[in-house]
Amino acid sequence: LRRDPDHAVTLPDGQPRELGQLGQSFQSLVAELQASRRALTATVGELRLAGSAIAEMSEGVLITDAAGTIVSVNAAFTRISGYTADQALGYTPALLKSGRQDTAFYAAMWAQLKTEGAWAGEIWNRARDGRVFPEWLSITASHDAQGQVRHYVGVFSDITDRKRTESALRVAVTAFEAQEGMFITDASGTILRVNNAFIQITGYSADEAVGQTPRLLRSGHHDEAFYAAMQDSIARTGTWQGEIRNRRKNGEVFPEWLTITAVKDARDQVSHYVSTLTDITRRKSAENEIQRLAFYDPLTSLPNRRLLLDRLQHALASSQRNGTGGALLFIDLDNFKTLNDTRGHSKGDLLLQEAAQRLLTCVRDTDMVARLGGDEFVVLLEGLGTQGTEASAQADGVGQKILAQLHQPYDLAGQEYRHTASIGIALFLDQQCSTEDLLQHADLAMYQAKADGGGTLRFFDLEMQAIVTARAALEADLTEAVRLEQFVLHYQAQVGGNGQTT
Repeated sequence: LRRDPDHAVTLPDGQPRELGQLGQSFQSLVAELQASRRALTATVGELRLAGSAIAEMSEGVLITDAAGTIVSVNAAFTRISGYTADQALGYTPALLKSGRQDTAFYAAMWAQLKTEGAWAGEIWNRARDGRVFPEWLSITASHDAQGQVRHYVGVFSDITDRKRTESALRVAVTAFEAQEGMFITDASGTILRVNNAFIQITGYSADEAVGQTPRLLRSGHHDEAFYAAMQDSIARTGTWQGEIRNRRKNGEVFPEWLTITAVKDARDQVSHYVSTLTDITRRKSAENEIQRLAFYDPLTSLPNRRLLLDRLQHALASSQRNGTGGALLFIDLDNFKTLNDTRGHSKGDLLLQEAAQRLLTCVRDTDMVARLGGDEFVVLLEGLGTQGTEASAQADGVGQKILAQLHQPYDLAGQEYRHTASIGIALFLDQQCSTEDLLQHADLAMYQAKADGGGTLRFFDLEMQAIVTARAALEADLTEAVRLEQFVLHYQAQVGGNGQTT
């Protein structure tokens, strides 16, 4: 600088300046330097804060240069991937490749980074210990003043738990849409959601069911004690299951198998109830058909011998316990074989079916009519009083009514036919007697009725038993004598008038 007498200063550019002007310029320069220093200090502070924030992030962060070499990672990167900073710096992100994505995947990623400067998506990477895990990755390109890429910043998080949750939710959704009807209620019992099977089974749409309570399905077949026991089981064990009869929207009552499970929150308080219901109409029909085949005669639909013996056993026990009498009527259609032989088995079946219906009209609802097989029927009468004479009179009355009905003409496919029947009656009143013995007694009485000409009834008495026993003993003795060759032939010659043996 050169100062002249006029108090001017000549600067290196050769232009003179007044001292006042120079002072002002110097002050402006100092101010600019101070502003730059403050800006630099702020920038450094921001960088420190950013670095501190990155270090404390729960997401993994890795920063690469423009060529893709890792220049920085944070602690979360090490925690998630297992690679320390020393093990990652100087390498590329290919260090984490799992092999689950092909080259086309990475080509599309880099193409988007170049055109848009950012990419985000789900990717599977491999940790240092070999574990392959899903992560959500976002990559952002950082540019300089000239628009050139300086760094790539990748931020990722391990989404293994989220994937497990998503998988569990998919399983739950699939299960919810299973063939079994399902509905979910809140703790107060208000329906929150139903599945398609519920709609198909009950006939109620989701809009019609949501907001209602399960009372919507009640059929009236169960009393309050039934539902109280259900609620008690849920309160004690957290669940209830059993058979219940509910009503569809169209009014049809149907059997279902219902399971109710209580769902509790973290405080062990019930938050929801999940109910699963299955329409068991077909199963019940199958069970009823099996029972029908096992306990009922397929031709007449009357109880068969198996069901009769079970009922008879209960009747005998009740008679001994209460001192009330009963009777067993053994009914046999006379000469039934002749009908089958002359008019065919189809006509015989028609007669049996008609006879079964007539027998049902002769007894009370509490009595039983059963078919033993062939042309044999049995009627079981209970509650005939406490006196033998009273029981005998009532049994005789029913027997006479049956004979009158069975002796009426039959219409066998347009052909009139008359038939008779024989009945044997065995009484029981507070005595020890087995079911087989009682059937035998009634059978003996029936054969006595046949021996007396048929078309009538006879009561069993001990003399019948004695005769049968004696006849059986005689047959046994004769059979044994033949086996032992104990018979001796004695004969006397017959001599005619001419003196010749005839």
